[in-house]
Amino acid sequence: MAAPNPNWARWRAFFAARRDRPAPRLLAVDPQLAKVPASVARSLAIFQLGESGGGTVIEQARHSRLASLDPNYAEAMALFVAEENRHAELLACCVRALQGKLIEKNWTARLFVVGRRLVGLRLKIMVLLAAEVVGICYYQLLAGGLPDSELKSLLREIAADEKAHLRFHCDFLHAQMRSDAHRRFFIVAWRALMLAAALVVALDHRAALQDLGIPMTRVWRRWIVYSRTAETRIVEQGGRSAPVYAC
Repeated sequence: MAAPNPNWARWRAFFAARRDRPAPRLLAVDPQLAKVPASVARSLAIFQLGESGGGTVIEQARHSRLASLDPNYAEAMALFVAEENRHAELLACCVRALQGKLIEKNWTARLFVVGRRLVGLRLKIMVLLAAEVVGICYYQLLAGGLPDSELKSLLREIAADEKAHLRFHCDFLHAQMRSDAHRRFFIVAWRALMLAAALVVALDHRAALQDLGIPMTRVWRRWIVYSRTAETRIVEQGGRSAPVYAC
């Protein structure tokens, strides 16, 4: 049974209502942050690089011939990308607050960019969804390991935004599930993608997690919860009403 098309006008209105939030600013000097390991600043700098860009996916959304889309989707996608770029600015503030340095290139960020450019819109959205799962889990865990501060609040704000982004991309992919064969293909591809993303994070961000005393087992548990939440929203009938757990 084919999934119904989402209400893209609602998503456009949702993102439009958030675009006038205050612009990022330099964070106040906080002596507590002096004790935060340098590896955390480097890790956030990698995420900052990954939150930039997004023009290609906007163009693909505008020119897509998928029956489940309408002009409202392209407008919603443009607003989503603007929100991701705001995250890049917020993360830049976080890196500077930790006395870290922004970076211009990194192999994992480049890997995600190349992956998005090589595929069509449907697979590109799957890669973006994987990035949302990574972001939700990582920003929450990082915030939990930091002292109370503006930086901690910003990371939690970004994680909350990423939960909305997860629902947005799940709605798109849910609408593509036109048959059981589509669902089976998605499950195999999604689980393989999430395993690859887990390995990437373990390689590139392990030092920050270790320095904050966050075991990889805890990272993996959260990863599984959000990954399976997204999977359920996409493949099950009525899946778009599935909750995004705040584990």
